[in-house]
Amino acid sequence: MNLHVHINRRNVSRGTGTFRMGAPAIELLPDGERMLYAARNAWYELINQGITTMRDLCSVGRTANHLKEAINNGIIRGPRLIVCGMGIAATGGHETHRYKGAVEVDGPDEVMKATRNEIRLGADFIKVMSSGGIGGMPEREHPNWAELSEEEIAAAVFAAHTHKKEVTVHAMGIEPVLAALHAGVDGIEHGTMLNEEALDIMKRRDVYYVPTASGITAVANKEATQGSAELAATIRELVVNPQRESIKKAKARGILIGAGSDTLGSVLNELLIFEECGFTRKECLDTATCNAAKILHLEDKLGYVREGYIADLVLVDGNPLEDLRNLSNVRKVFKGGNEVTLEWLTNLQ
Repeated sequence: MNLHVHINRRNVSRGTGTFRMGAPAIELLPDGERMLYAARNAWYELINQGITTMRDLCSVGRTANHLKEAINNGIIRGPRLIVCGMGIAATGGHETHRYKGAVEVDGPDEVMKATRNEIRLGADFIKVMSSGGIGGMPEREHPNWAELSEEEIAAAVFAAHTHKKEVTVHAMGIEPVLAALHAGVDGIEHGTMLNEEALDIMKRRDVYYVPTASGITAVANKEATQGSAELAATIRELVVNPQRESIKKAKARGILIGAGSDTLGSVLNELLIFEECGFTRKECLDTATCNAAKILHLEDKLGYVREGYIADLVLVDGNPLEDLRNLSNVRKVFKGGNEVTLEWLTNLQ
């Protein structure tokens, strides 16, 4: 499973150019073309990486919602999609600069209305933006800048929880992380600077953590080779290096950690980073299987090879418990007991 994707975003590792150059190239396309990119990305992860379940963390024009409906209704075949619709951000905040992956709001009332609207339009969960990110650095945003306030985030939590939906938050710097945690969110995405107070709250309230370290690292690496070496160094200093320490501390505290690529990296590279941070290989695999299922509240159906569970399986050459890189040697993928082939994907009723 991949717990953090943007289904209509370009993977910087596979494309040319930096994230700052490449992301708008797709996300500003007309709706129809974006949908084709989304379907292509979904098929790529399903066939080539064995990702049978993907959790989309906001897509321009709610592309992920529409693709999910198409898959569920048998119009097209693809991975299982869990979607948030569009994110919820402060005016001028994260995901609003170069493209519109988020609804812009100001004040608790607007946040509550936006939250209810995303649920009305089919959101499985809600994503809010507590901090800036790295895509608009240094001109428009910063990982440490707080965007939505604690009061605004609490409004999203209230509206979502009323409808039995969870709230996860894009939060990098510690002040935005703490604001989100005090507001009562259910999950932290990125969490590059987790201190003891944050970890205490996360442990006490069972708040999960999806670091997306491979995506952040991929952005820094691509920026270093094809963009600004100075910006790459800044990203490593502000985000990459402290996040490694946050991951280690979260593991030590027993926080529930899930694997997500942010589409910029890959699940395999995420697991390799976890291994560098002291996870056993079994623990690394758990982040993309049973841990992921727990975060999605699907642990009674997915994440384990057990009698009565949905048969989502990946067969690879080599033992991942000996070398995680063997996960790249995908030979067969099964979703719901069906072998995923081009024939199966295109054999529609």
